[in-house]
Amino acid sequence: MTSKSLAALATAVLFAACSGDSVTGPGAGGGLTTQFSRAITLSELDSILASGPTRVEIKLINGSLVAREVEVKEAEDLRDKEEIESRITAINPAGNVTLALGGLVVDFDTGTEFEAEDGQHLTMQEFVTRVQDALAAGDNPPVEAKRNPADTPQDPGDATFLATKLELDDEADEDEMEINVDGDNYATTTTPPPDAILTVLGLAIELDVSGGVTEIEAEIDDDREEVDFEGMVASVNGSSFTLTDGTVVSIVDGTEIEDADDDDELGSLAEVEQALAAGFLVEADGEGVVTGSNPLTITASEVEFEIEDDDDDLPGDLEFEDRVTSVDVAGRTLTLANGTIVQVADDQLIDHSSDLLTLQAASDAIDAGRMVEAEGDAELVDAGPPLTLNALDIKIEDDS
Repeated sequence: MTSKSLAALATAVLFAACSGDSVTGPGAGGGLTTQFSRAITLSELDSILASGPTRVEIKLINGSLVAREVEVKEAEDLRDKEEIESRITAINPAGNVTLALGGLVVDFDTGTEFEAEDGQHLTMQEFVTRVQDALAAGDNPPVEAKRNPADTPQDPGDATFLATKLELDDEADEDEMEINVDGDNYATTTTPPPDAILTVLGLAIELDVSGGVTEIEAEIDDDREEVDFEGMVASVNGSSFTLTDGTVVSIVDGTEIEDADDDDELGSLAEVEQALAAGFLVEADGEGVVTGSNPLTITASEVEFEIEDDDDDLPGDLEFEDRVTSVDVAGRTLTLANGTIVQVADDQLIDHSSDLLTLQAASDAIDAGRMVEAEGDAELVDAGPPLTLNALDIKIEDDS
């Protein structure tokens, strides 16, 4: 979608202001209220970090080391992969990429997994060539870097990040990271702003709460299984929208709608409805909890809306990604850390580039104490609990 097209749309529509840190709900007339997170103070953040290792998600203002949002995640997230999203500004074929996020250098080696925008497995050389070609064309390809977390948070001044996976991803163009920290990473300042500094990977990230720049939140524990959703929006109906596959996604008082930072992004349901009326294709990408099964109904905890070009890939399946805690080989199912049960009808559904190519191999790895992760696309079988999915495709990795 060109900027000119968006400008025409903006002229025709009086957009409702809605930042990525605000929420859109059913209104004063009543309706479902789900609180996924709560605002906390700097003092509360200090106390949480001082109590021990904590997983935080940091969203930065692009081109700066100023946080627009810091969210304290649930304790169970400490074992999830640490992630960085940013744009590549340089690549060294010998084994590293430089990111726009503070000039951070991410290393890779022969043990790193490489993936293209469409999920295709790449060799190291194919990855290097793609990035070099993009840089030569004047582009800075967005990338998502992942690694397994250490037993204790990395020293704040240590900038080392050896990726176990590098994934080229058009949606990773915002500077963000999810990483484990503790009290050593945090320090208040004597002369705000900023009010505090969160130092991670050698980067001194500023928290400007008093100036209204940084919002700090903490997730609220929710025992319900959370799922990812992605697809094209077919219609908007009050405080919900329907995807082309029939999935209904509800926006409630606790839903976070991402900022419309780019020309092709939309920041509210009102903007989505107007874009659809103007003939544009709109993609929704987010996560939430399943609250119904006929049709599949998801209450969104966060969502991002983006106007798509006609020739873009249009995904529409329910996605899953988590650690595998157990495998029932005879029953052809595996259970994820969040309680979700995934049915795998045949081993041929398992991606050939997986570390583990059969459910038996996955079961053996878990019995041996290894960390196994599964990700893929699925269709809903039962909203549960427990949530039960039928895998359409699946990748099973040994992340030990």
